[in-house]
Amino acid sequence: MRKTVFFPLLLLVVSLSIFSCKKEDQTLSNPAATGYDGGGTLSGRVDDSSACPPTAVTLVAGQTINAGQVIVSNDANYIYVTYEMANGYSLTQTHLYVGGCNAVPVNNPGNPMPGQFPYKATHSNITSYTYQIPIAVMNGAACGCVAAHAVVQKLNASGQVVDQQTGWGNGVRINLSGGNWGMKFDYCVCQ
Repeated sequence: MRKTVFFPLLLLVVSLSIFSCKKEDQTLSNPAATGYDGGGTLSGRVDDSSACPPTAVTLVAGQTINAGQVIVSNDANYIYVTYEMANGYSLTQTHLYVGGCNAVPVNNPGNPMPGQFPYKATHSNITSYTYQIPIAVMNGAACGCVAAHAVVQKLNASGQVVDQQTGWGNGVRINLSGGNWGMKFDYCVCQ
């Protein structure tokens, strides 16, 4: 009699512990989409709690000044690159390259040539500008590079220019052997 009562009770306890302690699989199926780099840290992505958070880097002016951000995101058809100014700076020119990391337009010494970038515009002291680029520039690759160049300036209360600098989206130098300080940063398309 004792075995008859004990066995069903044991079976119930084991079943409850198995089903109540089962954890959901928390493995990231698309690490690039969440900003997780697989090494236990978050990469340069902004966590906005959406399925595809944007990549944001500092727009560095004059090699040391935080003049704003370059924010990159995409949908199924386009990559969006937004220059967002900060700290009193505004845009007068932007030059942009998006695509394969080895195809950034450079001269013979290896320095980037912003004037040869495929996307460019002149601005009148604006604080935000967005490019909409066909996702086809990635040539089917999941990841590539962005080289975001700008000419920025700061005006005083009278509207006079008190500072003017060139700037780049913060990343790695395009010319690793010296030359100018032009930079590019990685971007992976979120699907």
